[in-house]
Amino acid sequence: MKDICIVQEYDPSILIKIGESLGNSGVNIEGLSLSTLDNQSVIHFLVSDESSALKALDQTNLKVTSISDVFILSKDQKKVTGKPGSFGGICKLLKENGLNIRFGYPAENNRFVFGVDNIEKAKKLLE
Repeated sequence: MKDICIVQEYDPSILIKIGESLGNSGVNIEGLSLSTLDNQSVIHFLVSDESSALKALDQTNLKVTSISDVFILSKDQKKVTGKPGSFGGICKLLKENGLNIRFGYPAENNRFVFGVDNIEKAKKLLE
């Protein structure tokens, strides 16, 4: 799985462009985050087929800012309790072990996507 990030000037139709472009190429968006501040939009989305996604986006005027490997936390992992405070506890555990969370967002099937600086270490901590 890969996180693709696009940062660009705010455009109310950007999600349509991304969704149609990837959908027409058979690429499923498995998670997504959009935020806008001061006329700049930051869009993160999770795909399993990076190559097809990049080819599809290349056909639009959207410019990919970054592509990242991600750590995906499943609801079935021991530390995920679904109770108040569990998310904060997970973030604290990562931080206390020297990991920085660069971004995060929910994904399909009760998963959470983290962009961290050491994926293998995060996996070991949260097994």
